[in-house]
Amino acid sequence: MKIALLGDIAPFGRYCLAEHPDLMDQFYSVREYLSHFDLVIGNLEAPFALNERPIGGKSATVKAHPANVGLLTALGITHVTLANNHIGDFGRSAYERTKTCLKEAGIEWFGTEGKQIAIERGGEKIALLGFCSYNTNPSAVPAGAGVGLNYLDAHAAEDAVRRNASKGFLSILAVHSGQEHVHMPSSDDVRFARGLADVANYVYYGHHPHVVQGHERVVGSAIFYSLGNFVFDDVYTPRDSNRPLITMSEANKTGAIGTVEIRKGQIVAMGVTPTYLGADQLLIGDAVPGFDMAAYDTHLATAGTPEYDQNRASVIRAFIERRRELRDFKWYLRRLNLNSIGIILKARKNARLYNEIFSSKLPLMEDKS
Repeated sequence: MKIALLGDIAPFGRYCLAEHPDLMDQFYSVREYLSHFDLVIGNLEAPFALNERPIGGKSATVKAHPANVGLLTALGITHVTLANNHIGDFGRSAYERTKTCLKEAGIEWFGTEGKQIAIERGGEKIALLGFCSYNTNPSAVPAGAGVGLNYLDAHAAEDAVRRNASKGFLSILAVHSGQEHVHMPSSDDVRFARGLADVANYVYYGHHPHVVQGHERVVGSAIFYSLGNFVFDDVYTPRDSNRPLITMSEANKTGAIGTVEIRKGQIVAMGVTPTYLGADQLLIGDAVPGFDMAAYDTHLATAGTPEYDQNRASVIRAFIERRRELRDFKWYLRRLNLNSIGIILKARKNARLYNEIFSSKLPLMEDKS
């Protein structure tokens, strides 16, 4: 069985089918490439919303027109994880519409409401699980929609992978975690991903940083820390309609398709195929200039050491400083409101929950492995 894993998908802006009917012309090469896989799994980052209002407590919310489910179908996407920090951005009705659109398109979803997917095909048994970390400042899936978003709990994820393995299923764990725009995964994420490899063979399928991070084989497992963006555009807010809150950098435009081949329940091959969001084409493979996966993989050699953590912190500080230089006093003045207070309070709450159900549990997880 051959499986393709896609990074962050948010079909809005110049990737909106409702506004650009000829959009599929940009995806010819990618469609051809993906047609050779048995399963194509993506991270659907934007809910299908219409006139719903965005929730509060967030600096940026994203949505996609329902017509864009046609883009997913045309690309041959078979499954999507909804375990990410934006799927609840426009409330319950947009979330429910998203599920309906996917069902009508024949695309299965997982990652919310406690849902995972068990697949038995051609003698192979695969389980799809999705979790969103509190470190991404997630929008909660609204009350009334089952048990809501599947939050990343280290022990719950470990138990699920172990349970699936006992039933002969190889888990593909979609994990939404990390620091945006940084090519180095956190030491927490590395410890967690490697620790799970001691529990059972599985696939770690990471996203959220919006840039590519390294990949590695650990024991019999395949780990992709972040596949970057697959389809994404500049992010605007109502306050900044003439200037993006987030402008796509060259690193944001460069992504990777993670690939794994499974035979008799074992991962026999893994790889990455680069993509690039060009001006009029989504480039793929050799058409992407200067892509060097080894440069991202090199970071992993020292992950978990004090030196690594210091270097990563330095990279994050430099990124924050560059962003501040682009924002003047008027930009900050426009954000002096109750929503800004909500953002601060929510961030503090999420930091506490992240420690309670994830980072504080990693030493115990390592002791058990």
